[in-house]
Amino acid sequence: MKKAIILIFGLLAIVAIGLAGRFFVSGDEDTWLCQNGQWVRHGQPSTPAPTTGCEPEEKKAEIVLPIVGYGSRRTYKTYGEYIQDRFTGYHVGDDVEFADMKERIPVVAVAKGVVKKIGTVSGYGGLVIIQHEIDGEKINSLYGHLDIAQSPLKEGLAVEAGDYIAPLGEDKTKETDGERKHLHFALYKGDEIRLQGYEKDPNKLANWINPTDFFNEQGVKVDDYSRAYNPTSDLGGNIFKIRFAIPGGMEVEYIPQIQALNVFKLSGEGTARERSQVLIRYFDATDFQTLSTVTIHSTEDTNVGEGNFPAKRYDIEKKDGVADFPYQPSWRNERHIVTDFKTGPNYARFYVVAKNPELSENIYKAVLAGIQVVP
Repeated sequence: MKKAIILIFGLLAIVAIGLAGRFFVSGDEDTWLCQNGQWVRHGQPSTPAPTTGCEPEEKKAEIVLPIVGYGSRRTYKTYGEYIQDRFTGYHVGDDVEFADMKERIPVVAVAKGVVKKIGTVSGYGGLVIIQHEIDGEKINSLYGHLDIAQSPLKEGLAVEAGDYIAPLGEDKTKETDGERKHLHFALYKGDEIRLQGYEKDPNKLANWINPTDFFNEQGVKVDDYSRAYNPTSDLGGNIFKIRFAIPGGMEVEYIPQIQALNVFKLSGEGTARERSQVLIRYFDATDFQTLSTVTIHSTEDTNVGEGNFPAKRYDIEKKDGVADFPYQPSWRNERHIVTDFKTGPNYARFYVVAKNPELSENIYKAVLAGIQVVP
């Protein structure tokens, strides 16, 4: 009898150790922000997260988001944006930003699958690739900038949707290869291991899956969030001293070649330029100006923005024989509406807000109405 009791306690201990290894928190007084939105604080090193915290509960969904705040925290680099900084090219996935948070942020598998790669990779720090079979296709999910030392995974291990992968690496450490604290999440089809975060050739974006479309098609809605363009934190803010509401389901790309802002749909194929809805440019002058390369079908005096800025609304069309406008969305070469507004007296900055003909007039007017000029 005594031996049986000892054996039972031994088996229970092994199970407890296994669970602790599955959801493992290292360090003293760590605080975690869990997938279910709860905060979990641990007072002792090597403490497993409780079942009401970061450990996944009974799994029902076949597809889940990889991190809390996925929809609302994609504020810097998303699928198809052209980026020109440490790396240059078209971003192949979504970045989910957490540089403002000190808490430990767990990352989980988006679907059932097998770990194909885990390790440290230049440009990412900690990285995990998991291969899934979804709707009869092999689809790989890539998770970059992880504290891989805290991961219980190994190559060849099977995982379920919602299984813990690792916490995000801390801001500007070896865990992120010196990058800010964020998750780089990407999806692609096939058997190969892909490590690039950008494509030089925009046509090669077709080799990657837009995460927004993937989640929406799987019934996980992620593109209905909205935010405001902030010149203190968004790309191009040193030039565009304005705040404006970015419509729900859209984001902003800065186009360095022409110093422009491109408001684009998060969903859809191709580059951010191909999904463009609004293009914003600027010029400095004393009075309103028009291009000699366009035909003006009509002009209307108006006012826009919270400052009631003087403005002109033009119905324009590129003249025949004029070359397409470089680095701009294709609809700029068609007939469309443009609103120019002046931000101050005398010699001042003008902003040019062009509208995709397919964009709702109400959405366009809402963007114009909410514009604020930042000193």
